[in-house]
Amino acid sequence: MNKVLTVVLSLMYCLNAFSQTDKEVLFTYGANNTPVTVKEFLTVYKKNNMGKEMDYKEASIREYLNLYEHFKVKVAEGKALKIDTLPQLKSELISYRKQLAKNYLVDKEMLERLYKEVYERSNIDIRVSHIVLKLAADAAPKDTLALYQKMQKIKTRLLTGKEDFALVAKETSDDPSVKNNGGDLGYITALQSFYNFENAAYNTPVGSLSGIFRTKIGYHLIKVTNKRASRGQVLVEHILVATAKSSSKDMLDLAQMKVNRFYSRLKSGKATFEELARDSSDDHASAQNGGKLPWFGAGKMVPEFEEAAFNLKEINDISMPIRSDYGYHIIRLVERKKQDEYAKSKDDIKRMVDKDIRFEEAKKAYLKQVKKENNFSENKSNYNAFTASLDSSLLKGTFKAVTFKPGSPIFSIGTKTATTTDFANYCETAQKGVNRKSVSNSAEVADRLYAAYLDKIVLDYAEDHLEAKYPDFKNLITEYSEGIVLFEITDRNVWSKAVNDSTGLKAFYQANTSKYQWLPRAVASTFKCTSDEGANFVKALVTADKNISNDSIRKRINTSQTPFAVTIEEGKFEKGQNPIVDECKQVTGIQTIFKDGFVYVINITNYLPVSTKTLEEARGYVIADYQEYLEKSWMSDLTKKYVIKENQVEFKKLVKP
Repeated sequence: MNKVLTVVLSLMYCLNAFSQTDKEVLFTYGANNTPVTVKEFLTVYKKNNMGKEMDYKEASIREYLNLYEHFKVKVAEGKALKIDTLPQLKSELISYRKQLAKNYLVDKEMLERLYKEVYERSNIDIRVSHIVLKLAADAAPKDTLALYQKMQKIKTRLLTGKEDFALVAKETSDDPSVKNNGGDLGYITALQSFYNFENAAYNTPVGSLSGIFRTKIGYHLIKVTNKRASRGQVLVEHILVATAKSSSKDMLDLAQMKVNRFYSRLKSGKATFEELARDSSDDHASAQNGGKLPWFGAGKMVPEFEEAAFNLKEINDISMPIRSDYGYHIIRLVERKKQDEYAKSKDDIKRMVDKDIRFEEAKKAYLKQVKKENNFSENKSNYNAFTASLDSSLLKGTFKAVTFKPGSPIFSIGTKTATTTDFANYCETAQKGVNRKSVSNSAEVADRLYAAYLDKIVLDYAEDHLEAKYPDFKNLITEYSEGIVLFEITDRNVWSKAVNDSTGLKAFYQANTSKYQWLPRAVASTFKCTSDEGANFVKALVTADKNISNDSIRKRINTSQTPFAVTIEEGKFEKGQNPIVDECKQVTGIQTIFKDGFVYVINITNYLPVSTKTLEEARGYVIADYQEYLEKSWMSDLTKKYVIKENQVEFKKLVKP
């Protein structure tokens, strides 16, 4: 349904988003003389001719006006039949509205700033070392404070300048990789880490320590050791000889000997890179594709691999074998690209940012804006009285809201007031989602729930009032709503009816058989042969046995050594359907044609005269014609019911030579 609906919507519709001051009426329809203004029609006409040169000749204006008039009366009939109240259509509209609303329930200016920030940061690589002290996201305040103080002490040690960052990291960091890298993460770029981690990296000068900051995994301290211009991205192939971290020296030596043999074969030309990768690489995922890996830039691969790949200068250059934690690699450079300009990169950046945590920043900014625009206010005393009255049930997860009626206001936004009763009901349904390990009483549970509840109500209020705030949102919703009504009523009266009304279809076919005629046809088989020998073999087989099947001929001639020696096409061909048959003399029997390096043997067994197609043979054409007939009949009835009155004065003003 959605595919057809998209076509319907793109064909003609925009909304009646016009004020009552638009007095120039182009036409009216129905018993109530519902008006359609010149402005509305022109907006629709221009929208659907977007990207084309506007044509204001009378024929074009007339054609489109007729379409728009028909659209209006069809939708009016659909609404009169209450099609717009059907549960499935209401559900589809709700789903569409929810999806569309996501684009409006954020601070768009902030989003644009975030997109540009990602682009600008993508042009710079930052090398960072870090120390992390792991902490649960919902840790208790005392645990949070203790870990923060621990990180403060670590930072104080480093600020003296007397201790090496790598040694302190090995001693204190909870990152498992610190034993091997001393906290050095290599180069990173935008969208590769937590947003506040990225912010700390890009806002800290080279050689300096960042402030202590928290992510969902704990507290971090980073040191920026270098910055450089982005090297862009590379596309490479690689061959891997895998080794384990626990491999003995003998095993490593064997792996090195193996990769060196591969390298020698490549340099001597005894094997191509893709062949060797497919046959011998231990990276089985990429081996299937000749060793090819996805495009990557800074921070995507282990440092040794990344450096070797970016150090390749020319396309098709092959690296010496290099070792990483995964084993030995040989790398070939396939392609290299620099960062595109912002306009070309924006769509890709948008897709990534919209899935990233920083998208929530734009959401928070939007909620703040909604509160300000709609006179948000809180009644803290009523909220505090609510939390003070709680027993231990909320802490235990057994809270019941029934005891909090009637309620007192705790906040208001616009025309919406939330009460303690509303919040109590929310607490009852949402209480299971709170981690009890990090709270010690019911009031703390309530505080956690209140923050989420407040955001929910503000967001719901904003979503409920999108039509009032954004005319274009209202237009799109109405457009979609009318589109699905149009689809449903047209399907009932035309599309599905033509397919399912077998009696009507048969009657229509019988009344119009003259339209469904076969032209003279040749009953023929064509044998496209790659050699004279094959063609002669075909002729011999057909001559020897007039009843031999084409499948038997195919099996006799096509072998494992010559699987395409003959290609066969058989059928009843009207003129123009088969160019080889068209070139034949109009006689039955075997004929030969040489064309484009092939030998064609044509066996024409009969010529059929003009005849009427059966309903099954013509079904597709009959259904299409029947749909057109039903559409015209339906529109004839509708225009009698919804009389259309055109303003010829205004119509003539639209026409330009």
